[in-house]
Amino acid sequence: MSIALTHSGLPENCGRFDLLSVFEQVAKSHYRLSKTAIALVRHYVLRTSDEDYRKGRVCAVWSQVATTARAIGLTPRSINGAERELEDAGFLIRSTGGNGARYGERRDGRVIWASGINLAPLILRFHELQDKLQAIRLRDRAVDQCKADIRQINRAIRSSEQMNLRTMADEILPHGRTARITDLDRLTAIRDALAEVLTMLRDGAGAQKISDGSEENCAPNIPPEQSSKTCSSGEPSQTPDLRMSPQQAALIATDEYREALAMFGGTTWSGIVETSLHMAIQMGIGQRSWQSACARLGREHAALCVIIIQRNAALSSGHRYHARKPAGCLAGMVKSTLAGTMNLAGMVAAIRDRKNEGRKTGRSEIGNAQDSITDSIFGQMAARYARCTRLS
Repeated sequence: MSIALTHSGLPENCGRFDLLSVFEQVAKSHYRLSKTAIALVRHYVLRTSDEDYRKGRVCAVWSQVATTARAIGLTPRSINGAERELEDAGFLIRSTGGNGARYGERRDGRVIWASGINLAPLILRFHELQDKLQAIRLRDRAVDQCKADIRQINRAIRSSEQMNLRTMADEILPHGRTARITDLDRLTAIRDALAEVLTMLRDGAGAQKISDGSEENCAPNIPPEQSSKTCSSGEPSQTPDLRMSPQQAALIATDEYREALAMFGGTTWSGIVETSLHMAIQMGIGQRSWQSACARLGREHAALCVIIIQRNAALSSGHRYHARKPAGCLAGMVKSTLAGTMNLAGMVAAIRDRKNEGRKTGRSEIGNAQDSITDSIFGQMAARYARCTRLS
């Protein structure tokens, strides 16, 4: 059976590639179409011409299923299944001759008749596809804005010294991050719950100083004295007061770490925490170990530990201070820091000074790391770190 179904055409200044672009952006997320179906539409659109999308024209293709399957690299069965999927979704019409044969005629660049695949339904739904795409974009903007609000509120809470409220925020915000959450309702609930904690913080007696400014200019406000609250392990939290900017922390990181940092929000404490979590997972440190370190030391301190571990993991396997088991190193550093036997701030300062000296002398970072073993101050710190490594 041949068909000469015409259509009303695409809007002015819109072509077949505009139609294809809009379709591909909403086909999976909104219409739940398979990858094969989406690829098949692209193949069919590319086999048509711009003339076919004008008002009153026929937009169709009539290549055989076997030919289409070879062109896309699939089986004829997959092509037939994808065509049924698209037909059920209302994006094309199938009309074939006897035994499924497909034929057509194009005269002077214009399709006269065709027995095969007609794309008129897809063209007629162009405005619908545009509306769906606009809705998706608005939702994505709302999700991004909600995540930004959550980060700002969470920074304000974490900059306080009220550990009970910081603990409440950690329970509300899963793993301290929202990167993997895409549901707007869930994000809204998290934001509202954190806002209530922030209200409690600001309305509480003896309110702490809260800064809503940019993280780039704010060091983490970590209590210098031991908190009366206990951690999940039963040990008291005793974290040093680093008073360090995110730029200073990034200075001691490896090139690989800084490249990842650029993808996770740049040189801010939030970005450093996100990057350290990424690097920790990459090094084989489980999320439980990371969460435990964050709960016992604070997210910023845990992130700095990962920076140091990642530096040592980048050393050659035969190096004296190569981190063979990063998870054990992190556990050891947490234990030593809580026990007061590791000066994390001093270690960071020693690494930074050694890197600065290396820039002046032109020596590589690996050479600086090897030279630092002979340095009396850094040698003591490195020895403590080595004990952390042996704990694993």
